[in-house]
Amino acid sequence: MIEKLWLYPPLAIARLGRSQTPCDSFVWGANDLRPRGTGQTTVQGVTTLHVAEDGTVTSSIPTSIQFKDDAGFRPVCPFFELHGEWRTETGVETGAITPLVLARFGLTVNDLHWKVEVANLKPHHYTLEQSDRITATVEIKGNITQRQLLLGISPQNTPHPLVIADKPLPLGSVQITHPSDEFPEIRLRFTPPKGLVYAPTNLKQRLNGSSTSWQNFELPPEQLIINPDAKWCDFIPTADDPRTAPGGLYAFENDETQKSLGLVDDICDGIISCSLAGVSTAKARIVVSPPDFAPDRRSPVSLADGLSDRIKRDDVLDPAYVDDLNLTAAEIGDLLERVLETMEAMNLDFQNLRAHRTNRAIAIDESVPPEVAANRAFPPMESLRERPLPLTEYGRQRHRRFISLEVFEDMLRERPELISKWIREPMTDEKYYDRKMPALMRGSDAYPMHITRRQYQLLVAWANRLRKDAEAGT
Repeated sequence: MIEKLWLYPPLAIARLGRSQTPCDSFVWGANDLRPRGTGQTTVQGVTTLHVAEDGTVTSSIPTSIQFKDDAGFRPVCPFFELHGEWRTETGVETGAITPLVLARFGLTVNDLHWKVEVANLKPHHYTLEQSDRITATVEIKGNITQRQLLLGISPQNTPHPLVIADKPLPLGSVQITHPSDEFPEIRLRFTPPKGLVYAPTNLKQRLNGSSTSWQNFELPPEQLIINPDAKWCDFIPTADDPRTAPGGLYAFENDETQKSLGLVDDICDGIISCSLAGVSTAKARIVVSPPDFAPDRRSPVSLADGLSDRIKRDDVLDPAYVDDLNLTAAEIGDLLERVLETMEAMNLDFQNLRAHRTNRAIAIDESVPPEVAANRAFPPMESLRERPLPLTEYGRQRHRRFISLEVFEDMLRERPELISKWIREPMTDEKYYDRKMPALMRGSDAYPMHITRRQYQLLVAWANRLRKDAEAGT
C-alpha cells in the first residue's frame, strides 16, 4: 500500500509574464573567465516540458533561451511532481507516483484529489479587513487534465468586498498533465498571472483629485474591477505605521494624505496539495514574483542560502567540515562567483551616492554630523570620458581577481584581519552604509545587507583552516 505522499519540489517560484509561451528551462553554465572574457555566467538550455491543451506532455532541448517575445516576458511556469513511498512484499520503495504504481494497489489517477489555494493579501495586510482578502481555490480530480483558472475574489458575505464574484481578479491557472509511456509521472503545472494592475471602477473620478503624477494614468476597462467602496480604496496610514515602511509600497492619491488609490496587482502565493484516501496529504508552496531582469546573474545570498542558514548553520562549525578543503573551497568559490555576478549588474557609483544621502539622513535624525556619517561610504570618484563609472569599474576589477581562488586564499593567509575588517558581520544593528562587503546593498530589513551567519561562519572557519597549514612568519 502507498504510505506517504509528497510533492517535488516543496517550494517553487513562478514568474509573471504576458507572453502565452512559458520560458524554456535552463541552467547556469560556467563563468566566462578567460583573460579577456566577460566574467559573466552563461546559461544553457536543458530538457523543457511542453503541455498541450489536453495535458499531453512533450519535450525539447532549446538551443537558445528567449526571455521575452513580442507579447512581453515569458512566464516561468513550474511543475510539481507527485512522489511517494509504498510497501510491497519485498520491502519499501520510493519514487515518482505513476499510473503503474497506482494500479499495483487497485488505484487510478481518479483517486487523486488536487487542491490549489492562492491569495493576494497585500490590501488586507494594510487594512486588516476580511473584505480586502483576495483568494482563489480550485479542486481537481486527478483525471481532469484541462487547464483550470484561478479567479480571485474577496469574501462575498462582507459589507464591501474588494473584488466581487462577477468581476474576479485573475491569479493564474493550473493544469494536471496526462501521463504517457514517455512521461508517466503525475505532475501539476502552475502558470502565474500576467503581471497586471487592477483599479477601482471609478478610477477616472479618483484621478481628478490626485497629484499630478497620476493625471495621465489609464487602464483598459477589463482592469477596472475593484470595488471603490472597499476599505482598501479609502486606506490612509497612521503616523509611523510600520506596515507602510519603506515608502512607495502602494500607490496613493497625493502626498499629503497618502490615501490609497485602490490599485491591486495580481501577485499571489499559496499552497498546492494532493491527497489520497488513507494517506497524509502532500503539500507544496507556490510563490509568484516579478520577472528576473538579470537571469544570468546570481545573488550572494540566495533562497537556498537562507534555508541552509536555518537548518545547517552549525555544520560549518564542525572541524571535520572545513577539513574537507575541496568541499569548502567549492562553496567559497561559488560565493565569490556570485559576488562578481552581482557586481556586474550594479551601478556602484549611483549606489554610493545613495548611501551618502541615506547616511546623512540617518545622522540628522540622530544629531550626528552629517558629513562624517556620509563619508563612511566610499569617497565619490570623478567621472572621466573613458571611465564614466569609475567606482563600478574599480569594484569589478578587484572582485574579478578573487575568482582565482588562490588569490583570495593568499590574501587571507597574509591578512588574518581581512574578514572582520572588510566583511559585514550578520545580525548587527549598524544602520550606516560603510565599505564592508556586501557594500552599498540594502537588506530586506532596510539596514545594510549582510551575508547569512552560515556563510560568515564558513568564511571564518575556512580562513582559520588555511592559516593552520601556513608556515609561521610567512
